[in-house]
Amino acid sequence: MSMMDEVLENRLIGRIAKSFQPPPHRLNRIHEADAEIIDLGEGSDTYLAVTTDALAEEVSSGLYDDPHLIGWMLATANFSDLAAVGADPVGLLITVTYSSRQDEAFIGRLAEGISDACRELKTFVLGGDTNEGKELHLSGCAIGLVPKDRTMSRIGARPGDRLYLSGPAGLGNVFAFLRLTGSGLQLPGMSYRPAARVAEGRLIRRLAGCAMDTSDGVIHTVDTLMRLNQCRFILNDTWENTVHPVALEVCRSQGLPPWLTLAGVHGEFELCFTLDPQREKELLEQAAAAGWVPRLIGEVAEGDGVFIKTAEGIIPLDSGHIRNLSAQAGSDQKGYINQLLDYARKFGR
Repeated sequence: MSMMDEVLENRLIGRIAKSFQPPPHRLNRIHEADAEIIDLGEGSDTYLAVTTDALAEEVSSGLYDDPHLIGWMLATANFSDLAAVGADPVGLLITVTYSSRQDEAFIGRLAEGISDACRELKTFVLGGDTNEGKELHLSGCAIGLVPKDRTMSRIGARPGDRLYLSGPAGLGNVFAFLRLTGSGLQLPGMSYRPAARVAEGRLIRRLAGCAMDTSDGVIHTVDTLMRLNQCRFILNDTWENTVHPVALEVCRSQGLPPWLTLAGVHGEFELCFTLDPQREKELLEQAAAAGWVPRLIGEVAEGDGVFIKTAEGIIPLDSGHIRNLSAQAGSDQKGYINQLLDYARKFGR
């Protein structure tokens, strides 16, 4: 069994994909990029980047119930995949399946959420399809272009690289924790409304070794990069730098370890990327000019596995087990959260 197939989700994707003929004009192989990279031929100096993402369990579980947020997240999830390959968005195709429970006001607010997210990124809804069904279901297909000499994928990490995030993490998983546990608590002083990091993707596409978005959480992202690149990924325990201050506040109030905010499957759509130390100065100078502060969260080393570097030493994290918990839980979101909490208690940090 390959390292990728140790993860249940990857095995399912592999079983589906093996029925399809590999497209000769697609540059990336399965798992290797957030968006599919398509060669348009010798007459073009750009690649086509195309991706699709749906909202299903986020709506059925009640995690998202505000129609504006639902629309916003549909667009954000799709454009975040384009950001992770350094693409310039062309636009978004959408499919909306609605039920009789959604009135015109609901659908109007949902459409406003999609439109506002597109407007934030200076892109457009290109068209789509509507259907009536038993449950609300939405999917999107984002299309972009990326210069042939500047595309990114999940492949390219090297021992000695720095590991960066485009911004603080953990807010998405804290939002999900508070919503799905029925605690009644809210994010203190703010709402959850992440934006796809398209501008940051453009900036790093010439500099990064590899990149992936954190839509499924930082631990899931780092685990995937580790398996694809066959390197060891070591996270620093400087949580004040890595974890969003609101997420840290919730951790303190709930008695949760800060690293746990990186472990769930509901992320915050930051970009996680590796960088050759010789290019670090250039990145930081360009980021400062753009008003952006990337976060150094760890390093890449020889070996494999995901680890946390603490004052006591480098501690292994069973990232494969953490990822498989979500697949094993299925639609039992509260059960999944309890299993994560149980793992955190056994991990002891």
